[in-house]
Amino acid sequence: MTALKPQKRFTVSIDETDYDALQALGRSVSPPVNLQYLLRLAVRNLLEQHEAKQLSFPLERRP
Repeated sequence: MTALKPQKRFTVSIDETDYDALQALGRSVSPPVNLQYLLRLAVRNLLEQHEAKQLSFPLERRP
């Protein structure tokens, strides 16, 4: 069995609408997945797109 990579924990605050939408998304798949899984997947996807220079949106904050 392969050992898991060490993980770092941090806190993210999102608005209630996004939270509810993520909860619904996690429940909509079979078997259901939790928010931690969805966010790890989203972060990994963002980093892979950035590395491949294929981001579909700018990362710069707008004033």
